[in-house]
Amino acid sequence: MEFIADLHLHSHFSRATAKNLDLEHLYQAAQLKGVTLVGTGDFTHPGWVSELKEKLEPCEPGLYRLKKSIAKELDHAIPKLCRGKVRFVLQCEISSIYKRQDRVRKNHNLVYLPDLETVERFNATLDRIGNLKSDGRPILGLDAQRLLEIVLDTSDAAFLIPAHIWTPWFSMFGSKSGFDSIKGCFGDLSNHIFAVETGLSSDPPMNWRIKDLDALTLISNSDAHSPMFLGRNASRFNSDLSFAAVKRALAQQDDTFVGTIDMFPQEGKYHYDGHRKCNVCLDPGQTADKGGICPQCGKPLTLGVLYRVHELASRPAGYNPGNRRPFQSIIPLADILSEIFDVGPKTKKVGIHYDLALKRLGPELDILLTKPVSEVEAAGIPLLGEAVRRMRAGKVSISPGFDGEYGRVKIFGPEEKQRLRGELEMFAPVRRVSLKPVKKKDPDPLKTPGCLETLEDLNAKAVLNPTQRLDPCGLPGGDPEHRASPVASESMDIVESLNPEQRLAVKGQGVPLLIEAGPGTGKTRTLTARIAWLIRDQGVAPGTILALTFTNRAAGEMQERLNTLLPGQQGSVWAGTFHRFCLMVLKEYAGFKGFIVDDPARKEMLNQAVAHADVALSSALLDRTISMAKQHCLGPEDDLTKIAPPGLDKQDLVRVARVWQVYQEHLAALDLVDFDDLIAMVINLFNTDSALVATIRGRFAHILVDEYQDVNKGQYLLIGQLAGNGRGLVVIGDPDQSIYGFRGSDNRYFQQFQADYPGAEKIVLQRNYRSTEAILRASFQLLTHGNQEGVSQKVFSDIRGRERLVIIEATSDRAEAVVVGKRIETLVGGLSMFSMDAGKVGSTQENEFSFADVAVLYRTRRQGKIFADVFQQAGIPFQMADKESLLNHPGIGELVSLLRLLKGGATFQDLFLVFNHFKAGAGKGTRQKLGQWFRESELSPAGAVELLGAAPFVHVRKDIAETLLGVARKIMALGQTVQGLGACDCLDLLASKADLYPLIKSDETSCRVFDRLLGDARNRDDDISCFLESLSLENDSESLWPSAEKVTLMTMHGAKGLEYPVVFVTGCEPGLIPFAFPGREPEDIDEERRLFYVAMTRARDILCLTYSTKRRIYGITRQTGPSTFLLDIEAALKEHNHNRYQGKKKKPCEKQLDLFQ
Repeated sequence: MEFIADLHLHSHFSRATAKNLDLEHLYQAAQLKGVTLVGTGDFTHPGWVSELKEKLEPCEPGLYRLKKSIAKELDHAIPKLCRGKVRFVLQCEISSIYKRQDRVRKNHNLVYLPDLETVERFNATLDRIGNLKSDGRPILGLDAQRLLEIVLDTSDAAFLIPAHIWTPWFSMFGSKSGFDSIKGCFGDLSNHIFAVETGLSSDPPMNWRIKDLDALTLISNSDAHSPMFLGRNASRFNSDLSFAAVKRALAQQDDTFVGTIDMFPQEGKYHYDGHRKCNVCLDPGQTADKGGICPQCGKPLTLGVLYRVHELASRPAGYNPGNRRPFQSIIPLADILSEIFDVGPKTKKVGIHYDLALKRLGPELDILLTKPVSEVEAAGIPLLGEAVRRMRAGKVSISPGFDGEYGRVKIFGPEEKQRLRGELEMFAPVRRVSLKPVKKKDPDPLKTPGCLETLEDLNAKAVLNPTQRLDPCGLPGGDPEHRASPVASESMDIVESLNPEQRLAVKGQGVPLLIEAGPGTGKTRTLTARIAWLIRDQGVAPGTILALTFTNRAAGEMQERLNTLLPGQQGSVWAGTFHRFCLMVLKEYAGFKGFIVDDPARKEMLNQAVAHADVALSSALLDRTISMAKQHCLGPEDDLTKIAPPGLDKQDLVRVARVWQVYQEHLAALDLVDFDDLIAMVINLFNTDSALVATIRGRFAHILVDEYQDVNKGQYLLIGQLAGNGRGLVVIGDPDQSIYGFRGSDNRYFQQFQADYPGAEKIVLQRNYRSTEAILRASFQLLTHGNQEGVSQKVFSDIRGRERLVIIEATSDRAEAVVVGKRIETLVGGLSMFSMDAGKVGSTQENEFSFADVAVLYRTRRQGKIFADVFQQAGIPFQMADKESLLNHPGIGELVSLLRLLKGGATFQDLFLVFNHFKAGAGKGTRQKLGQWFRESELSPAGAVELLGAAPFVHVRKDIAETLLGVARKIMALGQTVQGLGACDCLDLLASKADLYPLIKSDETSCRVFDRLLGDARNRDDDISCFLESLSLENDSESLWPSAEKVTLMTMHGAKGLEYPVVFVTGCEPGLIPFAFPGREPEDIDEERRLFYVAMTRARDILCLTYSTKRRIYGITRQTGPSTFLLDIEAALKEHNHNRYQGKKKKPCEKQLDLFQ
C-alpha cells in the first residue's frame, strides 16, 4: 500500500515543544495532514514510555495504534474526507555531545525499535550512561559510534538514522561539530547506516552532490515540536505497513521507497550563511568573498547548510545521479492561507479557511500534492488553486533562512493578489507588514532577510567556485593557539624532548635531588622521563626503582607513560601509593594476612568503641585526633599533647587513649587494620628489624617521591628509612600546594630537605604548560596577598587566552548552580538547537568545549549536592567524585558487603547490611543481642554466619531465629557457589543469586557503579583480595570515570593533581573560602589560601569564580558576599557578572524540563 510517513517527532516531554504534543493530538493531526505512519518520539523518557504503554496497543508487526476506546472519542472531530488509518512506530532522537580527535562533536541520531520490551532494554543501557528524565531528547556524553553499537546490540531489528545531517551544530555533517564523512562519524560500523535524514535546510538535489551518500536512502521528516507541524517534511512508501517492511524499504533502495516531501530548503533556519543579530544574510559566494567574516561585527559567520554542502561536494550543483527517488517541494497550507489573507498563520481567519479546505477537499498533503487544481479552486477559497499551481511549479520567491532564522516563501506579489482577486473589497482590510529590509549602517549591500528572490535566481547562485572555499584556519579562532609542549611525541628522545630544567632533573646523579615544580610544570612527565632514562640509558634494572605517589591515579598515569616510553620494559618498576607500598611490605616480609577496613565501617567501629568506653566526646573529634596521632607514629600509650586539636585538655586525651585502645582491639578481633595503621606498622617493623631495612634498600636503589610537600611525619620517617643517605632519592613537589595539614601533612619537610640530606641539589621547574598567563598571574597575586613588590612570579606559561577571570555573583546557592549551568550550556555551544535558536548561545562563539572539559569545584560536599540536583533537572550530564556515595547506591553496598563476608575483611556492619537485604528480621533489639553474643564469643562475621547456620539462635523469638537460620544457610550456600571464581565472575554471580540485580537496575548510578566494579575486577587480574584492597585504598577522585563525557563535580581537595580546560570555583565566600565554622576563625588561613591556589590552577583556558549573596549553612540562611581572597586579585584581571536568577519553589507534581528557559 502507498502511504506517507513522518518518522521524526517529539513529545511534550521534550524542551521547547507544545504542551499538546501527545498521542491524541498526533493521532488527529496525522489524519488532518494525511500521514499514515507517525514516529512516537522520545521513547527514552520514562514519563512518555508510560503514556505509550497506557494509550497504544500493538497492531501490524512492529507498529502500534491508539487504543480503540481513545480513538473513538477523537474521530468525531476529524472531517470525514480526512479520516484514515494512523499507526505509530517507536522512535526517539538522542543528542550526543562528546570529544573525538580533540574536537567537540555534537550529533543527533534517530533510533527505531520494534516493540516496547526492546525499548525498556535499550533505555536500561542508556540509563547507565546519562540522565533520561530531564528531556525527551536526552543529552548524553556518548560517542555516536558507541550509540550505534548499543542499538545493534539491543535488537537485530533496530536501526539508527542520522538526523538532519547538515544542521551546523548538531549533526553528522554539521559545519560546527560534525564530520566530513559517514565513516568519520561511525567508523567500522558505517555499513549499518542505510539512510539519512536530510533536514529542513536541504533537499535531495543538494544531497545528490555528495558521493558518500550514494548508497543511502534520503528521507525527510518534520522534526515536529507541535502537532500541526506534522508532515511539513515527510517520506513516501509503497510497501506493507510493518516495522520490517519500512526498514527493508529504506535499506534496499527499491521501489517500495517512493520518495520525499520537502519544504523548500531555503525556508530552513540554516540554509544560508550569516548573523541573525547583525541581520546579515549571505549566499556562499558572498561569504567566501568576505573571508567568512561578518561585515557588521567582524566575527566568523555561521556557515549554513548550503555552504557546508559546497565544502563536501565532489559534484556540481544540479547533478542528478539518475537512480534517485523523486521529491516534491511544498509550502504548508496554513502558510499559503496566511499569505492569501495577509494575516499570521495562527490567526482565526487562517484557521477557519484551513478547516474549510480540509472539509471540502480532504487531508492537507492531498491538497498540496495530488488534488487537481480545478478541484482546489472549486472549494471556494480565493487564490488557493493558483497558489497550489505555482507551488507545484516552483514559481515562488524566497528570502533564505540563516543562523536560526526561518526563511520566508512568497507566492504572490502584493499587486498580483489584488489583480487576481479582482476586487479587494471582498476581503476584510488588514494592516500589511512591510517586507523592506531594516536599514543598517554598513553601506555594504547585503542580502538581508527582507530580500526576496525567485527560486530560479537562488538555484543559479548555488554554484560556488572551487577557488572561493574558506580556509577554516583563516577564521579567528579557527586555528586555536597551540600550547607550547615540553614534548611533541611520547616516542621522541626521552631527554631531548624536555626543557632545560626538566633535563637537569632527569639526569641528576649521585646526590639527593629536590625538584620544586609549580602547577602544570610537567611534574609527572619529569618523573617518568627520569625512570625511563635510568632504565634505557643508564642500564638500571626496572625492579630496583620505587615510585611513591599519593593517589592510585597518579601511579596509573606514570605506568601508562612508561608503557609508551619503554614498551615491554616497565612492568617491574614498582609504582604505587605509600599505603599500597606498605601493604606490599607487610604481606611479602611480615606475613600479613589481614584486611583493610573501609571508611564507613571504620567510622561505625569507632562509634562502637566510643559507646563501649563510655566517653562523652564527639566521634568526629576522636577520629581526627586518633588519625593525626597515627600519622605521627604515636600509640595510645604515648603523649598526645603535641598533636591534640584545640579544646582537648589532658583528661580528654586520656579518654581519647581509652577509646583508641578499644577501637584497636575491635579491629584486631576481626583481623582488620585501618588506612593509617599501614604506615605506622611498617615504621615499627623497620625500627625493630634492621636486616629487613637493608633488604628493602637493596631491592630499591632508586626512590622517587611525588607530591613531597604533602608528606606527613609517618611518610617522612618511612622515606628516611628507605633512602638511607639519599643518593638514589628524588623528591618533587610544590610547597605552595600543600593542602593536607588536617591529615598531618607538613610542608616543612619539603623546606628542610637539603638540611636532611647534605649535598642535595635543588632544581626549580617554572615553565607552565597548562594555564593561560592571566590565570597564573591571578593565582600568584592570591599567593602574595596582592602584594607583589620585590617578588617574581614563580611560574609562567606565555599561553595567550582570555585576559580576565570571570567573577559571578548569584543571589543564592541554588541560583549559583543555575548560573553555572547556564555558563556550561554556553561553553558547550548549547545543549540543543533550541539554545541556538532562542539566542541563549551566541553563534559566533569561537571555542567550544565538551562536558568532560568542565569541572565544578567546591569546598564542602553539601555544595556539590545542590549542583547535582540542578544539573540533573537541567539535563547536564555530570559525575560526582564521591567514593562513599557511590557505594551507598542501591544494591552496591549490599554486593560489596556480601563479597567481604564470603571472602574476608567483613565487619558486623557488613553482616547486618546483608541480613537486612535478605530480610532476616534483625531489628535493633535483635542486632544488639547478636552483637553482644558475637563480642562475648569472639566471633568474626564469617564465624557468626557459620554458627547461626548450624542451629537456631536461642536468645530471640523462635520465628526470628528460624529466619536467621535460613538466611545464614543461604549465605553459606552462596559461598559454596562462588568458590574458586575470580573477582569479576564472583560479583556477577552474587548479584544474580542474591537477587541484587533488581536493586541495581532500579538506579542508573548503581548500574554504572556495577559496571565499573566489574571493570576494576578484570583490571586486578580477577584477584578478589586485590580487588577488595583497591576498593579500600581508593580515594574520591579515583571514583570518576576518566573517559566519561560529563561535567565533573568535586571538592577542591579532590581536584589536586587534575586539570580541566574550564574550571568553576564556587562558593567563594567567607566561611567557605576560607573555610571556618560559624562564629570561628579559619584554623589555618595560609593552608586555605594554598587550597584556593590549587583550585584556581586546575584551569587551562577559562576560570570562573562564583559566590552568592545568600546561603543556607547548618540550617541557617546567612547573608554572604565575596571572599576576601578575591580582593587580592587586581581589577584588571577580573570580569564581573551579576546574575539575578531567583530560585522558584516548585510543586512536587510540576515538571521542570528546562531550568534555564
